[in-house]
Amino acid sequence: MIKLFYRCKNCLLPNTKPDLHFDEKGICMACKYNEYYKSIDWDKRKFFFFDLIEKWKKKGSNDNYDCTIAVSGGKDSTYQTYLITKILGLKPLLLSFEPSYPTEVGKANLQNLVDTFGCDLIQLKKSLITYKKLARIGFDVVGDHEWPNHVGIFCWPIQMAGKLNIPVNFYGEPPGLIGLGRWERLVNENSSELTENETHQYQGYNGYRISDMMQYDKSIKPKDIIPYTYPSEEKLNGVKSLHLGSFFEWEFKKNLEIIKNFGFKTPDRSEGTFTNFEDIDCGFMSMHQYFKFIKYGYGRATDHAAYEIRQGRMNKKQAEELIIEYDGKIPVKYFKEFLKFLNITEDHFFKTRDRFTNPILFKKDASNNIAYSNDKNLIPNQIWYDGFNV
Repeated sequence: MIKLFYRCKNCLLPNTKPDLHFDEKGICMACKYNEYYKSIDWDKRKFFFFDLIEKWKKKGSNDNYDCTIAVSGGKDSTYQTYLITKILGLKPLLLSFEPSYPTEVGKANLQNLVDTFGCDLIQLKKSLITYKKLARIGFDVVGDHEWPNHVGIFCWPIQMAGKLNIPVNFYGEPPGLIGLGRWERLVNENSSELTENETHQYQGYNGYRISDMMQYDKSIKPKDIIPYTYPSEEKLNGVKSLHLGSFFEWEFKKNLEIIKNFGFKTPDRSEGTFTNFEDIDCGFMSMHQYFKFIKYGYGRATDHAAYEIRQGRMNKKQAEELIIEYDGKIPVKYFKEFLKFLNITEDHFFKTRDRFTNPILFKKDASNNIAYSNDKNLIPNQIWYDGFNV
């Protein structure tokens, strides 16, 4: 009998997480990769990285930046900048694709990269006319208003690196830490590189290309979507995009302790989870996480609890309690701003929410419509709770 919903026997990530695979013992690839990751010879990886740096320097020139870093104002942005400047002694150009709804703490952290690390920064102040059209299509068609942002952050920085003849562009954590992919792919020697195929298949496209999205709004023209288009090989100019976490050990709590000494700021708590260090640069990211929950039965609290289990800082009972408490609540902090941004009514929001709600994981009423509590939150079915019994 095929189980429709189950969780990793170790960290509680569910089988509904896109591109998460499990072994024959019911252990997810995030857990398996975590053990592999801890066993890596990091000194050897660093030497390999330094060899690459020397090759890139020979390809570049003394009057240009050594690399680019894709930044947003979040924790990984700051840690990447710290590594590149303070540890490696390189001169990066920071490239930021503006978040959907920048927060004050996010803007402060972004400026801190300039002020503290002495970096130059270019931020794409995107056309809201085009972006809002794409965000609305993303919301209505795939249940993710952040679709254009997730595409833009992986297309625009490497575009710019190619135009400026800067040989390498960096991102942060490797995909294996959150379990994206099969084991053979995660431990492949080329897994540090973020290729065009990797970008299209795994990084935010949800099975749609920018050309697909344009079909839903004929007013969007080819030149409107330049920042959302991955450059051709010719325009790429040999630029590589790499995960720094494939060369330097990436552990959120340790990274946070370091970057707090360099001015990184956090709120009291991020909406939708029990932590305060992720999704803090964009006010609408909690809505992205909420729609992840209604479609797949897990949100940011599950992500964080699973990670803490894998790091040995939390047991499954503690994780279960935090997931039940924090996952799946409608974000309220920027709710009105979100409706205005997409130019939708509250009624349209809830009809769209119900359309994307997983019918297996959430209750329906006597009329077979999606049921919800007095505060309009969804009510998980018993199958969702039973998933904790592993």
